Amino acid sequence: MGAGVTRQSETPEPSGEGFSVKETEKKPTRSARRYVLALPVQLARGSGLTRDVSAGGVYFLTDQAYPLDSQLDLTLVFGATLPESPMQVQCHARVVRVEPHSDGVGIAAAITSLSFA
Repeated sequence: MGAGVTRQSETPEPSGEGFSVKETEKKPTRSARRYVLALPVQLARGSGLTRDVSAGGVYFLTDQAYPLDSQLDLTLVFGATLPESPMQVQCHARVVRVEPHSDGVGIAAAITSLSFA
């Protein structure tokens, strides 16, 4: 079975009357390891802070909502506490999830291209 495929179990399970075949197993679809990192994010419409980053995407909190499937240009700032040598990674990304969060809006974005500045 490929990634992201849901499989139904053939083993019947008791359910009030007779049997039910409802057990499902979902495989993860991520292809890259995620790193928990709090990095500043610079956006055209404001700024934010990452919660986690991977080679394929980023999750960040911001005060601006973005529509699903919208394209974003964002800059991740590594080493912001070292003003003499911060490294910036400029990313083009597509919004894949938007969720309300106690600190604003959570945005999950798939990185489509990146470059080091």
